[in-house]
Amino acid sequence: MSFNGMCRGRTQLLYTILIVLSLMSCRCRAQQPRRDAEYPPPAILKMAKPFHDICVGKTGVTEAAIKEFSDGEVHEDEALKCYMNCLFHEFEVVDDNGDVHMEKLLAAIPDSLRDLLVNASKNCIHPEGDTLCHKAWWFHQCWKKADPVHYFLV
Repeated sequence: MSFNGMCRGRTQLLYTILIVLSLMSCRCRAQQPRRDAEYPPPAILKMAKPFHDICVGKTGVTEAAIKEFSDGEVHEDEALKCYMNCLFHEFEVVDDNGDVHMEKLLAAIPDSLRDLLVNASKNCIHPEGDTLCHKAWWFHQCWKKADPVHYFLV
């Protein structure tokens, strides 16, 4: 093999390594949720407040658990899972089997959020879980993983 051939081979190998490392660093860096004066939309937060209060009272979930799931890491907390289920029922977007009726959910949110929810829901169709609370949590963790920047829990 000639000297030029060896250099080209090494250069290609270095480029390949750089590309792989770049892809790995992108996947390792967690995407930060969008939180500013306009997002989550203040009107949505205001509209959801009574439902939030009802479901906190029914489930005993802590505000810290809600905030951590919304803005931090996905975690398992039974009260939080049941809070999510309670919200679905209060918003009347879920059936007795724990299946979310997307058409009802999409009708209940502003146009500005519909495309985000549709895109986040593409792989969140068939919930897993033995209870309604577990199924509700499954939807939320799926949406959060699909779009961690725009996901929020009221």
